[in-house]
Amino acid sequence: MGRKKKILLHIGPKSPEPTGPPFGVHTGLAAEQSLLDGVELLVADVEQPDLDRAAHEMLRTHKSVGLRRREVDGAWAGTCRSLLRCRSDLVLSQPGFATANDEQAALVIDGLAGLDVHVVITPTEGEDPEALRARWSAHLRAGRVHIAPLSHDAAFVDLAEELAGLALCIRKADPGGHVTKFTRRRPTRAGSRMVLREAS
Repeated sequence: MGRKKKILLHIGPKSPEPTGPPFGVHTGLAAEQSLLDGVELLVADVEQPDLDRAAHEMLRTHKSVGLRRREVDGAWAGTCRSLLRCRSDLVLSQPGFATANDEQAALVIDGLAGLDVHVVITPTEGEDPEALRARWSAHLRAGRVHIAPLSHDAAFVDLAEELAGLALCIRKADPGGHVTKFTRRRPTRAGSRMVLREAS
C-alpha cells in the first residue's frame, strides 16, 4: 500500500463577527504557492465560495448568511473528494473551522478519511490554544495538531512561511522521509495582507 497523501488543514483565527463569513484566506494563500513549492506542498485547488459553503454546512451557520440547507448539503464531501483525487500533498485553509465544537470537528476530520491529516491552528488573540489543540487532537493520531500563532496584521506570506516550516518538520518526522512531489503549479500574484478583522 502506498503512503497516504498528507494534508495540512489550517484553521483559525476566528471571525470577530459570530456569524461572519470566513476570511478568504485560502485564496490569499494560493497567491503564495511559489513559497510552498520549496517544500513540495500544493495549495488545494478549491474555489473559495465552495470552501465557504462547506464551512457553513459543517458549522450549521448557513441560515446566518441567508442560505438554505439544501444549498450547502454535500459541500464538504465534494471538497474532500476533490482532495482525494489530487496526487500531491496539500494545504487547505478554512479559518471558520476554529469555531467547530467537538462533534463538528469529528465530522470535518471524518470527511478527510484516506489522507494523513495534520491540523494547523492559528488561535485568535487571547484564545487558549491548548483547548483548541485538545479538541482536534481527540480525533487524530498523536502529533497531528500544530499551533501556528500569527499577529492580527500578518500577511499571507507569513502564513505560508509557517506552513512551509511545519511541512519540513513533518517530513523529518515521517518514516517515509519525504513529501510527495507535484508537477502542477498555480499562478501567483503579489502577496497581500490577511484580513483578520472586518474592514471598518
